[in-house]
Amino acid sequence: MYCNKFLNRALALALVATLVTACGGGGGGDSTPVSVTPEAPSAPVVQPVPAAANVSQLTVDAGPSGTGYNVNRLYTTVKVCSPDSTQCKTIEHVLVDTGSFGVRLLASAMDPTLNLKQSTGANGSPLLNCAKFVDDSFAWGPVVKADVVMGGMTAASVPIQVIADPAFNGLAAACSVGGTAITNATVLGANGILGIGLFKEDCGERCNQIVNNGSYYTCTDANCTATTGAKTSIAQQVKNPVPLFASDSNGVLIDLPGVSAAGAPSLNGSLIFGIGTQPNNRWTPGAVLTTDSVGYVTTLLAGQNLPSSFTNSFFDSGSNGLFFDSTITKCGTSADGFYCPTSPVNLSATLVGANRATSAISFSVDKATDLFAGGVNHVLPTLAGGIGDIPGHPSTFDWGLPFFYGRRVFFGIEGQASMLGTGPFYAF
Repeated sequence: MYCNKFLNRALALALVATLVTACGGGGGGDSTPVSVTPEAPSAPVVQPVPAAANVSQLTVDAGPSGTGYNVNRLYTTVKVCSPDSTQCKTIEHVLVDTGSFGVRLLASAMDPTLNLKQSTGANGSPLLNCAKFVDDSFAWGPVVKADVVMGGMTAASVPIQVIADPAFNGLAAACSVGGTAITNATVLGANGILGIGLFKEDCGERCNQIVNNGSYYTCTDANCTATTGAKTSIAQQVKNPVPLFASDSNGVLIDLPGVSAAGAPSLNGSLIFGIGTQPNNRWTPGAVLTTDSVGYVTTLLAGQNLPSSFTNSFFDSGSNGLFFDSTITKCGTSADGFYCPTSPVNLSATLVGANRATSAISFSVDKATDLFAGGVNHVLPTLAGGIGDIPGHPSTFDWGLPFFYGRRVFFGIEGQASMLGTGPFYAF
């Protein structure tokens, strides 16, 4: 599955689309973010320190209004602008996903007056992108060029995907294969996806060389009534915007505070760009795990009569739980896909990089239906579930957002040099 690069990179998104909808209960509605960081005691008023340019604020909260009960969703704000123009649109509640690559924004969250220039295939017709996920959901829409702004950082003229553009929805059958379309914020639980993981493009050389690659299409006639597969150069592919920054472009750091096992209504943190480029992204002693060519490390899980070795392991802020197959009791239909042990299960694991570096991890799995009770807490550090039977990848461990709580997790981007080496690697 990882052989075409994008499908496995999109694994995290598939789990989000499948599993969060299984949370059940609760409602959407507006929610005021509440930081779990203790407030400082009263003190004389001081002038605030300006936010660093290489920082974009993060939050885990209820998500876009009216989209149901969202849990362990990591959001940021992204501004997109028409290149060489002052026309911009600021989009809140964009899902931060280190398991995929590229900016994908819902058409319903965009401003049509931006008039972003469409990318075209070799025949001059619009270039269309298909992102398929393992739960049979998919994102379909045209590729356009936009300046992408996060914090004080700008990536110029980035190919991004506009999801569910009504002008092209009638052509989605080329992508669906009977799957479920991501068409709005209720389906996605966000207004878009910010894919900022280990790799620079969503498909890579495969789509540069193969016509029927399953990711890129173009129209077969002037009226765009049908599509055909299209080779797509690296330059045209939907891209991770971080390597396109003028500075602080060699990786990202997700910095989230810890939270108690009981969870919390919301949480605030930071998405910091660059590794070792600024005082706020310096490395402190820890583990640096290089990956194989497709972004995997190995998880060795101890005890509980569980499968012990997960060679296809990755760290994914876009997944709302820790996902791995085990003998832990599963929930019923009220929380399908999640684990529901009768009491918390404490586990330990050793993570092993391609460089043979190791790191010991301890974590707990609690009863999902209890965690979801009342629909109040959106930050759930003990949420976990089964990953299912993924063809060709029976040994997958998805370290989703609960792994990130209380850690500073670095992602070294492929081919980018840093004080920790050249990516791809994970460090924490």
